[in-house]
This record gives sequence, C-alpha cells and structure tokens, in this order.
Amino acid sequence: MNRIDPRTTALLIINMTNDLIGWDGVQPLVPRLERLLERAREASMMVVFSSLAFCDRGADSGQLGKFWAPIGNGQVLVKGTAGVEILRELAPQPGEPVLQRNRYSAFFNSDLDKILRDKGIRTLIIAGYSTNFCCDSTARDANFRDYNVIVLEDGTAPIALQDNDGQPISAAQVQKTVLANLGRGFAQIATVDEVISALGH
Repeated sequence: MNRIDPRTTALLIINMTNDLIGWDGVQPLVPRLERLLERAREASMMVVFSSLAFCDRGADSGQLGKFWAPIGNGQVLVKGTAGVEILRELAPQPGEPVLQRNRYSAFFNSDLDKILRDKGIRTLIIAGYSTNFCCDSTARDANFRDYNVIVLEDGTAPIALQDNDGQPISAAQVQKTVLANLGRGFAQIATVDEVISALGH
C-alpha cells in the first residue's frame, strides 16, 4: 500500500472494552492492536477510541437494543461502569479522545467528525469490533463524509451469523464477505503489518 502520512491520518479503535473482551474474536485482536498502537504513537498519529455505552436499562438503545437483548435489558455496556472502559492493554494516553455512542457508527451522536476535521485528518484507519456491525457502519459513514478509509483485515473481528433458514454463517465467511464488500465500494482493506510498514520508520 502507499505510504501513510501520520499527520493527516487517524487510528480509530472501536469497542475494545471490558464487557466485550469475552466475545468471540475480540481477545486475539489485542496483541495486534497493541503493536499498531505503539507504532502509531511513535509516528505521532492521532488515536481515537470509540465505545458503545448506554443509559441504565438500555433506555437509549433504540432499535439496536431490540436486536441485542443484553444491551436492551441493560446487562452490558452501561454508562459509568467498568464494562465500557477501554481494555487495560490498549489504555488511552492523555490527549487521546475516548468517545461513547449509542448506535453502531462511531460518527453517530459523537464529536468524531469535528475532532477529525479540526486536526486536518483525511484518512481514517478502522480497527476493533465488530467488523460486520460497528466497523462496517463506521467505514460507510466515513466514506460518505469523504474520508479515505482503511479497514484492517486482521485488526477487526466479526460476529458470526445465521441466515433466514437458521443455517450458520461462520465468522470467517462473514469477515471475508464484509471486507470484500467494503473493499469494493467503501474502503481500502489492509493488514496491521501493511499499515505499520506504510508508516515507515
């Protein structure tokens, strides 16, 4: 991939929070994102964190809460609890924005767009969980706002699905399909190592 200019690029880490660490695919992301975070900070790249966080008993979860009962019932991702804090291994440093939201896209009900534009950011690297909901929604929103978008192939993890007949669709198949679709019309797809290499030394 082409060289990445850290002055006009931001790394956005989505949903890497305590409540979600036990969900399938999240834990394996941590060491890769640790490496990427270290390199991004060395390059003085902007780093932003975004996490889902809802009012008590999921009162502000809307349609999202209807699809995800633990959220709608207020069992997980409750504002003001340790569950919505960023994982210790990826802990934000002073000056790195930590934004909370109540919908899939990191741009929804947040200051993300303003924060990025105020810093002259033109390229957004998207990492975290989950590929097919929050990362996908955020990548599309970023594309609609004319950012150059990079989604990390091995720095995101999906949620496995079932089709309308109840047949399973594996996490691997979901990841392959969602990334192929994003790569066709919304974003560049890259690995963590490719991004690190594109940052140079």
